[in-house]
Amino acid sequence: MDPILSVLDAFRANASRAPDKTALISEGRRISYGELSSNVTGAAAMLSRFGVKRGDYVILSASNSPAFVHGYLGCHLLGAAAVPIDPKTPKPRIEFIREAISPKAVFLSNPDEGEGDESIERFRTIAAASLGEQPSPDPKATADVLFTTGTTGKPKGVVLTHSNLLAAATNINAFIGNTDQDVEVVPIPLSHSFGLGRLRCALVAGGAVVLAEGFLFPAKIFRALSDWKATGLVAVPAGFALLFRLSGDKLGEYAGQLRYIEIGSAPMPQADKERLMRLLPSTRICMHYGLTEASRSAFIEFHESRDRLGTIGKASPNVSISIRDERGQELPTGETGELCVRGGMVMREYWNAPEETRNAHWGDWLRTGDLARVDEEGYLYLTGRAKDMINVGGIKVAPREVEEVLRKHARIEDAACVGIPDPQGLSGEAVKAFLVPTAPPPSGDPPVQELVELVRQELEAAAVPVAFEWVDSIPKTSSGKVQRRRLLE
Repeated sequence: MDPILSVLDAFRANASRAPDKTALISEGRRISYGELSSNVTGAAAMLSRFGVKRGDYVILSASNSPAFVHGYLGCHLLGAAAVPIDPKTPKPRIEFIREAISPKAVFLSNPDEGEGDESIERFRTIAAASLGEQPSPDPKATADVLFTTGTTGKPKGVVLTHSNLLAAATNINAFIGNTDQDVEVVPIPLSHSFGLGRLRCALVAGGAVVLAEGFLFPAKIFRALSDWKATGLVAVPAGFALLFRLSGDKLGEYAGQLRYIEIGSAPMPQADKERLMRLLPSTRICMHYGLTEASRSAFIEFHESRDRLGTIGKASPNVSISIRDERGQELPTGETGELCVRGGMVMREYWNAPEETRNAHWGDWLRTGDLARVDEEGYLYLTGRAKDMINVGGIKVAPREVEEVLRKHARIEDAACVGIPDPQGLSGEAVKAFLVPTAPPPSGDPPVQELVELVRQELEAAAVPVAFEWVDSIPKTSSGKVQRRRLLE
């Protein structure tokens, strides 16, 4: 048997071993591992006809549909790198990524006519195709480039190798205990590293994924849990908050069925943690801490660590964590410093950004930008963020990027954004904008809806401010940096 050196290798091995076993469930239809393998081969053949070859890059709209899964794995089969993006990505951001990555092909949910882009739906139904023998991917080769908002406000590409992806899936499965008997409902976007990671975990373990709609449709979530006898459910904290708001304690009806839950990407209120524990007393309720650059670096299981629910748990299997000072020196237990991680899942580099890559590391330790301390038992306590990013339901928003858009309005001279508790209590944080009017002062402030639409046209929905406040000036340091803490105070 050939060694398993990538997620693709694991998937192909599972397809060979159990071709009739269910791999995906979408819109009420089962797709077996054998059928999925055939569709992936067909997708690779289609990509080849578009001129895609080993080492090329392909932008894919990461819809929660089999079409994306076919195209994504098809890229890996050809030895090309996938660049998944949110189907709702604004056009300016797509153009930024296109210019940065120089893709061989682009497959979008709604491609513009005349630009040469294709629809991701071309991969939905694929006729059987002969591709010829394809070698396993080089573990060190680029598998994915995931663009995430950087601290400068510009998207930055996180380069992940095949080895990185396999290491992450192996670590996660080891903690949660995933097996080939699991059926998991995934109502979170595959465009997010959390959702895409869950897909890879299932393909490595040989389990099945139910591609579900979001938590705005709780009846469909519960129907999927019932119809497919699901053993797993995953969501960001905002998803569970919405589920509780719309359906009360109904999740508790699945206490004897759900073997595990994974939560991640944003902090969760203590009350929601305790509510899950009460409703699901025998379910493994696993919450992770991680970055796109270092998937699932730490885990906590609520029942096992009920007296440490205020922590992010301990280092994940096969992961090392260190707390370091501003010079990169390791600090003693109990002292606060920057949380740094090391392991096979840590990214190779930032796309075309060698200086930023160097600055993100102390030797082979990745700097997370988060401040933390560790206790004698290895539990990690986050104490703050060294970065200014705003975490809106697991989506990282760069304040500077929102500010640049707001300053385009003719009646705004300056702007600064901070994260505030979400007034709706769903997404953890939300964006608040402080605005300085042009001089002389305008005759009345611009309608809020104008500002909302201005941001919505250029950035993702999470970046749209939920609150606006007019001020005389923005507090700044002598070097011109915004003093966001003073705004928060």
